Amino acid sequence: MTWLNLNEKHKRIAIKTVQIAFVLVVLYLILTKMLLFFAPFLAALIIALIIERPVSFMQKKFRFSRGAASAVSLFLFVILAGGLVGFLFYRLFMEVWDLTGSSGGLQHVLPRIRELIDLGGAWYSALPAEIVGAIESNLEGILAKASNAITQGINDLLNAMVTIITSLPQALLYTVITLVGAFFISRDKERIGRFVYSQMPDDWSRKIKTVKDDALLALAGYIRALLILVTISFFEVLTGYIILGVRYSFFLAVLTAVADLLPVLGPGTILIPGALLHLISGNYFLAAGFLILYIIVTVVRQFLEPRIVGGNIGLHPLVTLIFIYLGYRLFGIKGLILGPVFAVLLKSFQKAGILPSWKSAETI
Repeated sequence: MTWLNLNEKHKRIAIKTVQIAFVLVVLYLILTKMLLFFAPFLAALIIALIIERPVSFMQKKFRFSRGAASAVSLFLFVILAGGLVGFLFYRLFMEVWDLTGSSGGLQHVLPRIRELIDLGGAWYSALPAEIVGAIESNLEGILAKASNAITQGINDLLNAMVTIITSLPQALLYTVITLVGAFFISRDKERIGRFVYSQMPDDWSRKIKTVKDDALLALAGYIRALLILVTISFFEVLTGYIILGVRYSFFLAVLTAVADLLPVLGPGTILIPGALLHLISGNYFLAAGFLILYIIVTVVRQFLEPRIVGGNIGLHPLVTLIFIYLGYRLFGIKGLILGPVFAVLLKSFQKAGILPSWKSAETI
């Protein structure tokens, strides 16, 4: 069957399929290949968006010029963000450094586990000696691998932080480029916008404006919701760890807050294994404390998430879940964040008329 023999309906379906495939390929290439090359300028754009409100406020309230307002706002942003990042990195580095020196203390859990295995060995003692030996050998292997994995993970994290320190000259170059770019983007926002839109046909200019307004609003809401939820989780678990007297409370609170980004697992990735380890080692107070902390964090998260996220990205929860899974399959861990971003962009393209929209339930 040739193209000329297709009726109009089939031609429209074929054209829309090609359009969708083209947009998906372009988005994939942007997110996986081009993003790293333009990362400093993307970061500059994000910073310019962050300081836009202070810039507008200074222009209206204090009659600052656009350039002066951008410079002052950017300076304040660097002081606040730089101080926060520096403090977080210092605390993490010191606690991880101390943890690597005392990671051998994890070994005290292994004898206790072996005691519990021996106490529970009565149920399989009647089995043939070969099976009993295989069970005990496998359990010993699992314990040894778990201990080595924890120690290796801590060492890898420390090595990564040391690598960051040794790459400071390159990081400084990227930082300078990003900040200078953020200043020019903020100062010349209107001129840059007019220039970009003037290079496009009128029809495309309208569509791109729609995508920009809709996508930026949804993405900003999505990122803001994630940051709020993770920050709340961080302070919850940090307060709980301090009350319980847990060592390396800051480091563990950061890990737990980051784990809160993981779908399904959440903070339980850290808190539940921690509770089990304390239960096995005989510290029932900390085991109960970890479990209570997990319940509190989970309940608060379930209560706040619908209210904070709400309609920020305008996607059905099932659609979000599908794109989280697809993002993970395509990009790994970072796909857990990129998946919903992908979905937001596709929705914006549909709203702008670049891609065909789905039929509503009422029209089916």
